[in-house]
Amino acid sequence: MTADHSGHAATLAACRRAGTLAHLPLHELLSADDAEAVQAQAVAALGWTACGYKIGATNLAVQQALACTEPVSGPLFREAELTSGAEFRLRPGLLGLESEFAFRLARDYPGRDGVLDLASLADAIAECRAAIEVVGRRLEADIPLNQKSVIADFAINVAFVLGDPIPNWRDGALLDAHVRALVDGKPVAQGNGHLVLGNPLESLLWLARKLAGSGRMLRAGDVVLTGTCTGITKVVAGQSFEARFGDSASVSLRMAQAIALSNSNQ
Repeated sequence: MTADHSGHAATLAACRRAGTLAHLPLHELLSADDAEAVQAQAVAALGWTACGYKIGATNLAVQQALACTEPVSGPLFREAELTSGAEFRLRPGLLGLESEFAFRLARDYPGRDGVLDLASLADAIAECRAAIEVVGRRLEADIPLNQKSVIADFAINVAFVLGDPIPNWRDGALLDAHVRALVDGKPVAQGNGHLVLGNPLESLLWLARKLAGSGRMLRAGDVVLTGTCTGITKVVAGQSFEARFGDSASVSLRMAQAIALSNSNQ
């Protein structure tokens, strides 16, 4: 990676810590691989504790919104985990909130046999939970959203929230549960697991194969968010967002007024 890319990574990390924005032309990177390299250096510069992954752009509507042609992924950090019902202070670059299925791995995957398929993957999962992902940018609004700028910018992850366990997820609840996004108690969007690459487990398998292609793997205890079932919901200060998964699981977050921060135009 060039010194210029290293500088971009350091700026992204600084902006994530401070909740500020920078004018970085990451949309002009030469390739998705180049963007992955920027993301890796930004993660190293940030120095936070990785605890899993987020997968994004797992349905056509979000791919179109983010100008991506395939899913993207990035790390989740323990420092960015919020408690269900907590207050989240708005910040520059916020895009919105997403209703997602989250999986926690019971063991390393793949196993020693190297098999990567839905059956072996399901066997490696400890639990499935309702989740919210807070998505946003560290880049100023005039930097175009495309696959490269999304990947490099921590795959636009800001924070995440884990809610109730989802019962019977191995028996069809992933696909058929009615997922609703509510703002101040009023439904604003709906969906189901079919909207996540046809099956949230397919999304998780996509990530496992992607990691294996670079000599990595999912680890026991990793939490993975598999992509939105209800699109990206815009929110403002004072509102409450809730994601309901059928009648048995939910997760929520309250929006607080943003702290005024100056931009970081490095």
